[in-house]
Amino acid sequence: MNSTESFWENKRVFVTGVSGFVGSHLTSCLLEKGARVVGLKHTKANNNRNDYFIEEKGSVKEFGLLRKIIHNYRIEYIFHLAGQPLVETGSESPLETFSVNIQGTWNILEAARLNKVKKIIVASTTHVYGDNPNVPYTEDYYPQPSRPYETSKACADLLAQSYADTYGLPVEIFRFVNLYGPGDTNFSRLIPKVMRAVLENKNIHIWDVGAVRDFLYIKDAVNAYIMLAEKSLQPSKRARIINIGTGNQVRVVSVARKIIKISGRKKIKLIIDSIPKEREKEIKKQYISIEKARKVLSWKPIHTLEEGLTETFAWYKDYFNA
Repeated sequence: MNSTESFWENKRVFVTGVSGFVGSHLTSCLLEKGARVVGLKHTKANNNRNDYFIEEKGSVKEFGLLRKIIHNYRIEYIFHLAGQPLVETGSESPLETFSVNIQGTWNILEAARLNKVKKIIVASTTHVYGDNPNVPYTEDYYPQPSRPYETSKACADLLAQSYADTYGLPVEIFRFVNLYGPGDTNFSRLIPKVMRAVLENKNIHIWDVGAVRDFLYIKDAVNAYIMLAEKSLQPSKRARIINIGTGNQVRVVSVARKIIKISGRKKIKLIIDSIPKEREKEIKKQYISIEKARKVLSWKPIHTLEEGLTETFAWYKDYFNA
């Protein structure tokens, strides 16, 4: 058993959003390391229950339930991943987005405070930096969101910082770039959408405003979560927020072209459509500096974009064959 595994052996961990793309990967990793995980699932629980994994059905909007779970299972660590994660859905359903992302976060923070949890890690996003032309974004930048999704996440960040400052709650915040990898079945997102089209032998239709982004492979994201939970950071505002990504930037169109190349399907064409009206204000450049993550956590991604896309494409191929 190595030192990392001994850290997690029999640790009691609560993961919200356990059945989501990121939550499922993180939970698998924690279980492999010997942690005892309680997962909150919004949809019907599968009655998964053993000595190391328990699934509870409910919403982060239910404060009483969260407090009960954290108390009854004597939770030590919390990974708060549950939330409404889509920009488009946030614009279509702002009230539900605010309710889940903001109320859900203050419920977790308050329940954790009342039960003296050792560490809470809140999943945030680099979208909170808004349309800031000064790239790459660093953690010192103030959030300047505009759309409901971004605004909800910025509010959640402020709540987490408030609890940390006021109550000494051990909260840390990860602001992630776009995550991708095996298991993401949300086909409104770029990489799953393109991979599905390729595997169905369809031409790829995307619109392009010259968008430049950063894409992080899920295994690297999970590794960052694990390292942050294990690390004892100084309780200060400067250490509390950390950007996580590759530190590189790539055009969205280039990602689609890379997927076509990886697939080996030369007959598939990439067709650039006109920009839909609702996306005319799309932010063109969004990428970050990861120098703080390197310095504070000694973390860096180990997968290149090509490696991550190749593994991901293989997963989708098996998924659709099944």
